[in-house]
Amino acid sequence: MASSEEARQLRAANAELVGLVTDELESIFYALNLERPEQTRDAMIEVLPLLLDKYGPIAGQISADWYRMMMPGSKPEVIGSKIKLEQIQRKVHWAAADLFTDNPFATLRKLTSTMGVWARQPGRETIQINANRDKVGWGRIPSGPKTCAFCLMLASRSGAWLYNSEESALRAGHGDKYHHECNCEPMLIRGADDLPDTGFDHRGAYVAYSQAIESVGGAASPDEITAALRRMFPDLLTDGVHEIY
Repeated sequence: MASSEEARQLRAANAELVGLVTDELESIFYALNLERPEQTRDAMIEVLPLLLDKYGPIAGQISADWYRMMMPGSKPEVIGSKIKLEQIQRKVHWAAADLFTDNPFATLRKLTSTMGVWARQPGRETIQINANRDKVGWGRIPSGPKTCAFCLMLASRSGAWLYNSEESALRAGHGDKYHHECNCEPMLIRGADDLPDTGFDHRGAYVAYSQAIESVGGAASPDEITAALRRMFPDLLTDGVHEIY
């Protein structure tokens, strides 16, 4: 359903969004007095919800506009952020531990990475939830020939049978989950032969996934499957493990 160019447009818009979030968070952080770590921590607790309120709706609108382009005549709902204040507070307190060390900028790296996921989530969910509502298949599409084991597992699953409802994504296991700096996009597709060309080999990924499943057993957990993928196919992955003999 999505051409390579249409897939590129969605990725480019989201990359620009993450860049804006990162730039604004960095400018605020650098303006703070890092010699007062408690104040810096508290400032981050105040700032992050404001940034999510600002950029989350933009992410949702980007995806809604893209969805309408893919599905003329549709009326996608823009999904809002589901991140709670308690989550933000816990994340900031975790990241802020580095403010009390000689490397306070590690706090910034952790928070910008987290904000990249949180700010994009409304956009990803706008596509997924509307596709589920409209009974349209969607797939998890990585960018480029390599991705991590977790994303290869989920992308190969969605290439084999579409996520066409919330239940199918959950049955497939973590179909709607995205990690820090994840380059995957949910995209509308009609079937395994309708995948946009982003450089990722879905068929090869499914073969690797199937062999990993066979090696650990059909009842294996996602962690066991991804561990097997890293050992068995290290050259296909960004986090592959090469055994040293």
